Amino acid sequence: MTETADATNDATNASTENGPAPEGENAANGGGGGAAADDDANKKLYETEESKSIESPPSSAECNSELTMSQKWSNLVLHVHRPILQVIQMVTQLAARNPRWTIASVSLLSFTLIILGFATNFNVDVDENKLWTPFGSLPIQHMDYINDDTSFSAIDPHATFFFHEDGKNVLGHAQVARIFEILQGVQSLPSYDKICSQDSYVDPYENENKNACEIGCVTRFWNNSAALFDETPATDEAVIEILSQNEFPEGTPVKDDMLYGKPVRDSSGDLLTEAQLYYCLFALPDLEDDSQRELEKEIIDYALEKRDEWANDENGFVFRPEIATMRSFSDEFERAILKDLPLVPIVFIVMSVFTSLFFARGHPIYSRSLLGFSAVVSVLLSIMSGFGLMFCCGVPFTSMSQLLPFVMFGIGLDDAFIIMGSYSRTDPKDGDALHRIKTSINDIGIAISLTSLTSTLAFGIGCISTIPSVFWLCLYAFPTVMFVYAYQLTFFIACIVLDEGRIEQKRRDCCVCLTVQTNKEDEVYLEESPANESSELAIENKRQELYESWMRTYARFLLLPWVKAVVIAGFLAFGGLCAWSTSKLSQEFSFTEVVPSDSYLIETADVIEDYGGQTIFAPYIYFRNVDQGNSTVQEQMIDYVNEFVSMDAVSKPPDFFWLLDFRDFVNSTGIEDQPFESQMDAFLADENYYDLYREVIERDDSGDVKVSRVHVRMLNVDEKDIHQQVDVLFEQREISENAPANIGQSEFAFFSYEESYNIWEFYSVAVDELKLTTIIGVAVMSGIALVFVPHWTAVLFVAPTISLLYVDLLGILQWGGVHINAVMYICLVISIGLLVDFVLHMTIRYYECEGNRHEKTVRMLETMGVSILVGGVSTFLGTLPLAFSTSSIFHTVFLAFLTLVLMGMAHSLMLLPVILSIIGPEDRVSHVTELQITQSSQSKSVWLDELSSEK
Repeated sequence: MTETADATNDATNASTENGPAPEGENAANGGGGGAAADDDANKKLYETEESKSIESPPSSAECNSELTMSQKWSNLVLHVHRPILQVIQMVTQLAARNPRWTIASVSLLSFTLIILGFATNFNVDVDENKLWTPFGSLPIQHMDYINDDTSFSAIDPHATFFFHEDGKNVLGHAQVARIFEILQGVQSLPSYDKICSQDSYVDPYENENKNACEIGCVTRFWNNSAALFDETPATDEAVIEILSQNEFPEGTPVKDDMLYGKPVRDSSGDLLTEAQLYYCLFALPDLEDDSQRELEKEIIDYALEKRDEWANDENGFVFRPEIATMRSFSDEFERAILKDLPLVPIVFIVMSVFTSLFFARGHPIYSRSLLGFSAVVSVLLSIMSGFGLMFCCGVPFTSMSQLLPFVMFGIGLDDAFIIMGSYSRTDPKDGDALHRIKTSINDIGIAISLTSLTSTLAFGIGCISTIPSVFWLCLYAFPTVMFVYAYQLTFFIACIVLDEGRIEQKRRDCCVCLTVQTNKEDEVYLEESPANESSELAIENKRQELYESWMRTYARFLLLPWVKAVVIAGFLAFGGLCAWSTSKLSQEFSFTEVVPSDSYLIETADVIEDYGGQTIFAPYIYFRNVDQGNSTVQEQMIDYVNEFVSMDAVSKPPDFFWLLDFRDFVNSTGIEDQPFESQMDAFLADENYYDLYREVIERDDSGDVKVSRVHVRMLNVDEKDIHQQVDVLFEQREISENAPANIGQSEFAFFSYEESYNIWEFYSVAVDELKLTTIIGVAVMSGIALVFVPHWTAVLFVAPTISLLYVDLLGILQWGGVHINAVMYICLVISIGLLVDFVLHMTIRYYECEGNRHEKTVRMLETMGVSILVGGVSTFLGTLPLAFSTSSIFHTVFLAFLTLVLMGMAHSLMLLPVILSIIGPEDRVSHVTELQITQSSQSKSVWLDELSSEK
């Protein structure tokens, strides 16, 4: 994101005999390369005004006796930097000496990894029931048990129609007639009979196979027969009278809220007077080959066709269906991924244009637009390598993972800006491309390592999350950031060398096949430049002078006393407001936020919310791993259900509990003395009990009950009150923990499960995990400040600024209507690493500058301000395509990154400079300390020169 100069280099330049050297040149490493130049640079260290009489360097003991605490700390930090810089120099020099081999190798590696990944273990995970539920949580354990170890399904396959008339009363003959039209249409679908017959069951009373695709709908009042309905008088009154009955023809009780949305009966309770919605559920078989999913697809297509047809009814009768099936969310989730894939090449194009323009110059030879494009290509190759590696490892790809390319393009180019900024300030007259790269890496090697380290650690911290969607994304990001760092030091460095060859051959930028003859254009650039400057450096200096002039004017204004007072007061007031706003943050997650904006599920969800009345949570209570024929266990089962019913969330006891009916049956038939297996045989031989309980009792080969369940309805849970939902989750869990059958057991014998438990579990851990990652993030970034900034007081500025930045970010997002969910969790985890980049680079530059507080702050803004702006703009542009995503939740990601960039730039370019100008330390790494580092670094210089000579 930014450019930093090694403290040793700045000090060396400041203390040379003939005045300061051009910025970016490393005098300690010489102007022309080689050991002789290094020796000359080392001698010049002592030729300052204060030490011209010194003919030889002071000893280490003499230096140590004069060091302050700050100088000792700086000495230690610079020694930590040394081996890091050695490794970077080795890698970059190898790439620079073999540019074509490096580019070919990196490209081959990237394509190999991505192809192998797709060919081996690539898989897409769109299971919403697992993506948001913490690893190893009880809902996940119980869902897996139900699906894998029983004949039940944690979520029964189904297709549900929701018939409505835009809020009007739907009770009437014409409306029911259309429902029968849908019923007949579904039953006539090509695969309906074939698939439903695969899960048929034998009716022991009629001794024949029956279709398992049961229908729960008002059509049951006519036994789902259109012929019987046609016999009913074609009047609304006659139909409403039938719809108002309290029992279906076969004797099953009617539950109004299971058939109608917002039903209203008259004062006597005998007659329905109004309803805004019909529910119509088609139960589908749960087949191992998932062939029912094909039937679901056919039902969805048919329903949407009918919806569009009826919506355009020429008579204005707008009664129409909405649809949702078990596969609906996963299908639409996957469609969102596919629809957003074109945004990846768009972000590539946007960043290519931006980077090419930034690298461009007003000269056909010295312009470097093609080099800027190569920087974007290096990020693309990094993404291919990181994703390919994760594909090979079998890490699932989710819709959250597709956020990563946008983030990588936003932050991955920062190193290229830093490297090229330093390289452009070196003069071609001082050496070839290899020497200039060596000088540049000495200048900014630690800075780009710092940028990559903070981003890597930010994603690494995210990997402690127990939420799969967060964990998978951070796992993808972790190696990808490291590939970005490695490829900038290899691929991009190699591209610089090749581009330098183009300039030497006077070939045109972007059209390298054309050469340019030197003409009067060069004179325009050189007429006001020093005689010893090359054309390229003259062009770069003019551009840099313009930037510094802008920032110098801004700095002088910012540091006016009254402006500083306004800035501090404004940020304090704004921080207080944001802290208050942060306290109002709430958790909320809707599945419609991650499906395409044109998804039929959005309209279905809106219809259910507007016309369906209160959402009903209906968990099953399961009993397993116990002898359910034992009278003591049966009492425990009944007590467990009663405890569950005593919850405020549960309105009444279950309508049907097999154990109670079983006991009544045994007592009424006088078979108390028979074995439990025989009693169960007799109980299920009763036609009514068989119909009621054949899908809630599972028996083993010996006739014992292996597992059973009972349906309970939670009518008193507000679907929008997340705190209440979490309380209900913990309350039912506490009941399970205290059940005698569960005490001392490794897994619950009695437990309840509802699909909503999965997302409730996410709500229960999200806030605590976010707090933990925030605390760890701030602590880790503060530790980095201690290690990488050569002054111990840096942490006193970094930690508070990062904390304030984070609070401001949360506060603004809350004002923007953003809620905490899995995607926002990811953004907040990433933000810690990105925010610290703004602050750390400004802080490092401050400590490297000379002068009093005011002078250091002005110089910091002059040399670093534009880099901060460029880094912020690149991060913004990288995530800009998300504003055009098909899912609304990615719009939220764009808003989060926009806020992050604006707040990061505001705090680093306004608040932090003002604070440093008031209380920032004025001491700097002294010449004595630099002398010690220079002496101890001589072995490194010799090693690098030996490497150069060997190469």
